Amino acid sequence: MSGVVKIEISESVDTLKKLLIKARTAQEKEKIQAIYWLKNKKFLTVKKIAMMLGRHRVTVQTWLRKYRDGGLNLLLGLTPKKKQGRPSLITKNVVEKLKKELNNPQGFQSYGEIQSWLKTCFDINIAYRTLHDLVRYKLKPKLKVFRPVHIKQNKKAKEDFKKELPSQLQTRINSINKYSEKPLLIRYWCQDETRIGLKTITGKLITACGVKPVGLYQWLFEYLWLYGLVEPKTGNSFFYEFSHLDTPCFEKFLELFSSSYPDEIHIIQLDNGRAHLGLDLSLPDNIILLFQPPYCPEVNPIERFWKEVKKSLKNKVFNNLNFLRKKLANTLAEFSQKDIASITGYGFILEALSEVGI
Repeated sequence: MSGVVKIEISESVDTLKKLLIKARTAQEKEKIQAIYWLKNKKFLTVKKIAMMLGRHRVTVQTWLRKYRDGGLNLLLGLTPKKKQGRPSLITKNVVEKLKKELNNPQGFQSYGEIQSWLKTCFDINIAYRTLHDLVRYKLKPKLKVFRPVHIKQNKKAKEDFKKELPSQLQTRINSINKYSEKPLLIRYWCQDETRIGLKTITGKLITACGVKPVGLYQWLFEYLWLYGLVEPKTGNSFFYEFSHLDTPCFEKFLELFSSSYPDEIHIIQLDNGRAHLGLDLSLPDNIILLFQPPYCPEVNPIERFWKEVKKSLKNKVFNNLNFLRKKLANTLAEFSQKDIASITGYGFILEALSEVGI
């Protein structure tokens, strides 16, 4: 076969020229170039073509054999390869049902639990390694820390709160306008408290494979309470430190907030904590409380903001509360209004505010 090549090229010269232009890789271009030269009879021997391409003649012979057997599709690797080996134990139907289970927020605790699920539901025994490759690299789920949900949470009450928020706001707006001689600016805030102390907040660290991360840790149970308010629409915020979480501290916090924004009416969304429900609680005249359903912290966007604040405190060790206060103050100062609005701007809240004109 080192002499003149006897092969019929079915593609036209113009077609091969276009394919040369569209070639995605250098090797693909070389293969088309060889066929192109044979078509326009520029080079007719394997030896000459191999020399011009800088390839071994056996390589060129292999290319031409593939062209004879399957044309350009086989030569360029466009023909799908036939699968070899035994058929997979996990059919497409089983894979689809596994995907559905993985989309369930409850998820699986481990790959071993997925193995047990396949055995129980489909009587399929599959090797751990095979299952790991399928789930981890093909279906691509991730092992994540679950979001805790209280066992007493009423899901219907949570969804009803989201749906009925516009009507609740409208009721309060109507009440405000009824007793006001002139239109007042009404603002919507979300309030909560978080405890931050000297006990180290742990977080994940990136290390090389096989290297166990190690970090400093302390068990000092000294802490402070940070009271906060965020405005989802604008990203405005108001924070104050207290030593306790109780009704007197909460009342003082509202007084400080009211004096900082005295010219507007403030509707404040908050949880049903004891400090918020004290019988002796006295509210400033420009503050109206709106309670969210019990055990539903996820409807309050300030909860997400607290998580962002505590990220900067992870794996940090503070000698005393003064050092912690300084770090906390710097962290809060780093959040712009735009940042806070992005974190706390829950869709159902912004839609409700737009609907009632706040």
